[in-house]
Amino acid sequence: MTKNKKILILFLYLGLILIFLICTIFQVPCLFKTIFNIPCPACGIGRAVNLILQFKFIESFKLSILAQPTLLILFLILIIDILDLIKHQDKLTNLLNKITNNYHFIIIYLFLSWIVNLIRFI
Repeated sequence: MTKNKKILILFLYLGLILIFLICTIFQVPCLFKTIFNIPCPACGIGRAVNLILQFKFIESFKLSILAQPTLLILFLILIIDILDLIKHQDKLTNLLNKITNNYHFIIIYLFLSWIVNLIRFI
């Protein structure tokens, strides 16, 4: 992966973090839940991330089973991208290939999260 692509990925992640923070601060409601009146697979993830930042990991996991693994993966990608830029390596491509090659696990996990959210009606 070229240096420009790595920098682009870094800025995209920082942009996503900014959008997430803005949505969390202004408590933007879930569009899916607003339209269909049922929770989406990611419903509760913003509140769960807030609980993680307060070191309330159990409460966070009870609210959203997606928050902790998603934050871990995003944090790893961000760190690896920064290290790749500093050390002129290409480990990010390998990580992204592993994630995309195992997409079926992500789909199963999203589906399980949705079932849990539907049962809890978060």
